[in-house]
Amino acid sequence: MKFKFIALSLCMLASANLVKGQEHSKNFTPSENRHDIRLSVSDGLTQGTVDVLGMGLLDAVTGSKRTDSNYSLVYGLGYRYSFGRFKVGADLGFSKSNSKLTLAGETAPSLKESNLNFLVLPAAEFVYYKRGLVELYGTAAAGVNLSRHKENALTDAGKKAVQKADLSTSFAYQVNPIALRVGNDRVGGFVEAGLGHKGFLTAGVSLKF
Repeated sequence: MKFKFIALSLCMLASANLVKGQEHSKNFTPSENRHDIRLSVSDGLTQGTVDVLGMGLLDAVTGSKRTDSNYSLVYGLGYRYSFGRFKVGADLGFSKSNSKLTLAGETAPSLKESNLNFLVLPAAEFVYYKRGLVELYGTAAAGVNLSRHKENALTDAGKKAVQKADLSTSFAYQVNPIALRVGNDRVGGFVEAGLGHKGFLTAGVSLKF
């Protein structure tokens, strides 16, 4: 329910920003530098939900339990090409997570699991407002999550159940309707708020040329 409320709130704010941007279309100063390289870091708070979504049902059926879960930040590299208000490009992201799995009937963790996630997200962007050093925009991206899952046995029961490392792909997305960049036409810093595989909040450095 909280995720739905957050997503709905962000969509409403994005719509308000879009209308405001259209009403103030004169407050837009296009940049002569069309290329934009971005280095970023995201909170990764939703990655736990993303990793567990496919596991929760299985755990409920088998009676196993996951504990000691921890998730890293999501480190990103992005690129945008500008067509004025509209920009297109892609974002790459990397993160990892770890957890312990206690099998049904066991009292201690049986397996240690680790996941490496690599995001490939084609992206589109719209600039609501740009004047001076301030730029307000929204961005949406959808692509794939390449995940490598590995298990290490911690007990005799874990040795019997451990599986070989495997690779999998799944749908991934990130929608950041609220975003702010402050800087000149070459170097700037940015902050983005939204929802998706990278988390709720992204911050980084933007290099235009």
